[in-house]
Amino acid sequence: MDLASFKELSAKVNSSLILQTTLGVAVLSHLYRSWRNRIDVPTYGGILSFSRLLSTVRLAMEGGDIWRTSYAKYPMILVPSPERWAVVVRGKYIDELSRAPDDVLSFTEATHDSLRLRYSLGTTTAEEHEYHIHVVRQNLTKRLPALFPEVYDEVIHAFGEDLQFDGAEWKEVEFLSWIIPVVAKASNRVFVGLPLCRDKEWLSLVIDGAVSCIKTAAIINLFPEFMHPIVGPLISKVQSRKRKAAELARYLIDDRLKLAPEDRPDDYISWLLSAAPPEEQNAEDITQRIISTNFAAIHTSSLNMTHTIYWLLSRPEYLDPLREEIESVTSQMGWTKAAISSMPKLESFMKESMRLSPLAPHTMNRKVVKPFTFSNGVSLPVGATVGIHLYATQVDEDYYPEPLQFKGFRFVEEENGDHKEAENVASLKSRNSMYAISRSYLGFSYGRHAWQVAAIRSCRKKKTDDCFSPGRFFASMELKTMFAYLIANYDMKWPDSVSNGKDGYRPADIWMGAGLIPDPKGRILIRERSQWNWRLVSRINAIHSMGALVIPYMEGSVVLLS
Repeated sequence: MDLASFKELSAKVNSSLILQTTLGVAVLSHLYRSWRNRIDVPTYGGILSFSRLLSTVRLAMEGGDIWRTSYAKYPMILVPSPERWAVVVRGKYIDELSRAPDDVLSFTEATHDSLRLRYSLGTTTAEEHEYHIHVVRQNLTKRLPALFPEVYDEVIHAFGEDLQFDGAEWKEVEFLSWIIPVVAKASNRVFVGLPLCRDKEWLSLVIDGAVSCIKTAAIINLFPEFMHPIVGPLISKVQSRKRKAAELARYLIDDRLKLAPEDRPDDYISWLLSAAPPEEQNAEDITQRIISTNFAAIHTSSLNMTHTIYWLLSRPEYLDPLREEIESVTSQMGWTKAAISSMPKLESFMKESMRLSPLAPHTMNRKVVKPFTFSNGVSLPVGATVGIHLYATQVDEDYYPEPLQFKGFRFVEEENGDHKEAENVASLKSRNSMYAISRSYLGFSYGRHAWQVAAIRSCRKKKTDDCFSPGRFFASMELKTMFAYLIANYDMKWPDSVSNGKDGYRPADIWMGAGLIPDPKGRILIRERSQWNWRLVSRINAIHSMGALVIPYMEGSVVLLS
């Protein structure tokens, strides 16, 4: 072997040795960090626990059973998701999590890790200026009764435009895909108003923002942290979506900027402009806020509505009493915010749906930014993630009798129990509403960060209750309006090809990572109810409220005046 060949071989050997050494150091470093940051709680996964991805797949396949078992067996357990391992604890520790300051257990850091917001929704100065939280609390929530007619009008338009029935024909629809545009239109009737809320380009933009956010985050979280700055920009649509949104909404924002604040329309865009710092009073930043708000408004409301409809079609015995309540209340009060809030059976049914089919197995997720120790002595290192059991808490028999049984009027029975004092009815109604939160009902989370819609991208710096967002009040009003309108005006059932005539059929929920979603391919049959019957029922209810006796007779009714 000549000298040149020897040098070439030596170079190859050295390169290979360097690569092997580097990989070896990286593996040893990872193992050391894992050992140093180990958490003294049981770990889900068994033989597969060495791989977060494989453990996540197994967890999804086992579904609700494993969450109930883990909840019953362990006060705390380490569970996987595509982006991280998380310590999930029982409700007895809920106050310890809720009271921890944001610079110790951070909601925002956990949200950023889960949704990769820089690449899925985009980051702006929202982390420094949190005025949109104030807008939701002080403007949006306080004006819900005045905003209801707008939402109701858009619900009527959206359902009518999308279905376009011809007579009494049944139409088959993929429910989740169908309801997403309806939710988008109703929400944006408030966010941007007519005519933009019906603009196809705008709707496509905000729906894509809501749907692609989850997909983008899921793809990025398949890669190691150090690769996120490479992968993120390659798949992100944030910049193009931001430019397009600004183009479509610019005229609305510019028109308002030309007016003195006191002369502007009393609407969501004007509220944002009045609260925004001078450097953010422009189309790009304001529309970015609106797109971010749309994410939670569309994504969560569409999934919750789909869960609810699936439960209704699987329990058709609830349809008539729900319809009777809706028709009775609206015949006396009309379609108003007050009327929607006066339907305890409808409220209970939707709350029961959210109890058995929450959108995630755990909630109140926080990232540890300073070392934290629970009262039982378990310490969490910086970088760990922790949360509270959601699904398992809401099927705990200590809180709910027969917890795995769907009882649509479960909360009506509690409210109307004989042992309740009359003077306590108002407070009980409030506590049992679908947006009320408690240690046993975590559908809208719990504590300061309970169901943040507008505040999802902030709260990094503040340590006060300013991070609480009341967006759930708007969401619950919107959901109840859509659900009540569907029941009052449409007949719905499963196609025979789907249910095969099986009583109680309901498409299986899908457990995936940190989510619990309804079957996105679930199809239903829907047709318009006879408007003649609907008007007749309204009149009958009005007569009945004056003391008449109503006797059902075939498809109509006979009214006997008392």
